[in-house]
Amino acid sequence: MKTQEYYVECDEIGYCVVGSKGTVATFEMIDDAYNAMREFQTKSFPENWQKVPPAIRHAKQQYYGSAA
Repeated sequence: MKTQEYYVECDEIGYCVVGSKGTVATFEMIDDAYNAMREFQTKSFPENWQKVPPAIRHAKQQYYGSAA
């Protein structure tokens, strides 16, 4: 798992929590934006291979053989 960097920006809509891929969330209140940013920064996100459901992983192992 890895964490990502986030920051808060102010735009014409309100306060945005921005990550490496763009705006994640928008809030009217700056306190809400900072709380969300802190939550996103401490949250661990799974790697792409970890997003595959266990049943699909098992089916692929049965179909393709054991993973190396």
